Amino acid sequence: MHIRISKCLALMMLSLGVVSQAAIADTKDYPARNVEVINQFGPGGGTDLFIRAIGQPFGDITGQSLVGISVTGGGGIPAATQFFSRRADGYTMMAIGPEEVINHAKGRIDATKFMPVARVQYDQGLFYVKSDSPIKSAQDLIDHARKSPGKLNIAMTGAAGFDETLVGLWNLRSGAELSAVPFDSGAEVISAVLGGHVDVMYEEYGPTRSMIEAGDLRPLMVFAEERLPVLPDVPTARELGVDVTLGRWRGFALKQGDEEAHADALYSVFEQAVQAKSYKDIESKSGLQYRSVLLGPDEFKTFLESEIETYRAVLQKLGHI
Repeated sequence: MHIRISKCLALMMLSLGVVSQAAIADTKDYPARNVEVINQFGPGGGTDLFIRAIGQPFGDITGQSLVGISVTGGGGIPAATQFFSRRADGYTMMAIGPEEVINHAKGRIDATKFMPVARVQYDQGLFYVKSDSPIKSAQDLIDHARKSPGKLNIAMTGAAGFDETLVGLWNLRSGAELSAVPFDSGAEVISAVLGGHVDVMYEEYGPTRSMIEAGDLRPLMVFAEERLPVLPDVPTARELGVDVTLGRWRGFALKQGDEEAHADALYSVFEQAVQAKSYKDIESKSGLQYRSVLLGPDEFKTFLESEIETYRAVLQKLGHI
């Protein structure tokens, strides 16, 4: 009896060893073909450009391509559905960001089914007014909004998305309530504030840099841990006593059930890719170099869990869930 058990154990250990060796062999030459990246945005948008930007050095390093697959519409649900229907074989990733966190908080998708690989980009947004606005500083904005809550309006992109979550968190933590006015695009947001149709706007730094330099827009405050080196006179919200540092971010995830070795191998590639000159040039052009610290699988998982907790709490208070 003992001999039989010993033989069984030996066979099991041998089997595990064979599987382990097979896994090592499988990841040694990984990726051996192109890796598809499903995302919920259309061609030419920010996420598509992100995939292309990191995809160039990815191809140089691996000899394989990152192939963006846009599955638009339905608030991102069709994209997630297609992703979760794919095999967990290391050759399908999803480009994820705050939109997936919001969909999870609303019960539309299950973000715990993502296997985080790398958070690559982390942007910072600001509140702006047009240059001739009577609001001259962040403190002016706070004082006015606290005196007359909701009287000032703020233009932003989309409803019940990232922008509204940030503005909602600002309202909850500042006591300086702004009335959100959603628009379909960033261009419409900028036109609305420059045309005097709204008082304030929210946008990331990259798309507004030329208008700041031209003197058309006045940045009031930045939502980040530190001031931007290029805007040394613009305080952070945290400096003003309002602890809001949410930023739009982009990263990659595999499907749970995939090999952890695949996630580690992909992260290793991204670690090299973000240092490539071609990517650094695009990062700098987009104003993303100030906050974009690369996070690996474990750190990204922790970050994602924290984001889910924050977004769920804010969306509940806003009445969206």
